[in-house]
Amino acid sequence: MVFSKLWPRLRQNYLMPDRLDEYRLLLTGIRHRGYRFLPLVEFANTIRAGNTTNAPTCLLRVDVDSDPRGAGRMFAVERELGIRSTYYFRLSTIDRALIAEMVQHGTEIGYHFEEASTLARQRGYRSAADVEDAREELRAQFRANVAKFHERTGVTPRTVAAHGDFLNRRLGVSNNCFVDRALLDELEISAEAYERWLVSHISARIADRPAPRHWHPYPPEVALASNPAVVSLIVHPRQWVRHSSSNARADWERVWAEAEYGLNRWRRRVTGAG
Repeated sequence: MVFSKLWPRLRQNYLMPDRLDEYRLLLTGIRHRGYRFLPLVEFANTIRAGNTTNAPTCLLRVDVDSDPRGAGRMFAVERELGIRSTYYFRLSTIDRALIAEMVQHGTEIGYHFEEASTLARQRGYRSAADVEDAREELRAQFRANVAKFHERTGVTPRTVAAHGDFLNRRLGVSNNCFVDRALLDELEISAEAYERWLVSHISARIADRPAPRHWHPYPPEVALASNPAVVSLIVHPRQWVRHSSSNARADWERVWAEAEYGLNRWRRRVTGAG
């Protein structure tokens, strides 16, 4: 039973053939339906200016959680097709040379932030209330990390997107819990990808998932059947490019993060911190 549940994930991480041809067909099919691809910052700025898009729009977003090399191969497909999208990099996945190529093409580069889950792991937080109590500290860390992102990439992010971590699910708190419009305006950030005012202008949201499911909440062809005005398509290199060493490193980092959190949670309990 356990093996049958693990097998699809093991196959995808270490045996799956690259799906870049499928990725190319997906993007080509969306464009043939009359959709234009737009970086998130351009869409957000249009909405904030009180305007609307005049053509069916696809907001293609690539979250680089663990594999910059795979991101580079996906970007090569997009560049071949003349498509501009938005790539969100964590501090741990930054590839400055790749980012420079993306910027030259007109692809948007944003910050995939995770201050809340990182601090929760380091402190062994046991509840969402613990995270909320650290709100001002998290805001200070976010400011510092946006500056660090600029230093490492040469890019000042104009949109950002919260990264999803196992601790977010466990504690029931998202990584954008401390972010508000005042903080974003202070840093001249047009939008956080999950702000309600932005999401409310998106007609259909689709994200890739590990095999065998592949998509959530439904495949792109189902979403596109009703010709939604604005489609958000969120993808991850790990689901499209096989890079066994990168996947192994990501799996090990997850094991280590679980162990670190467990140890810090125990320390917090025995010291009476919470």
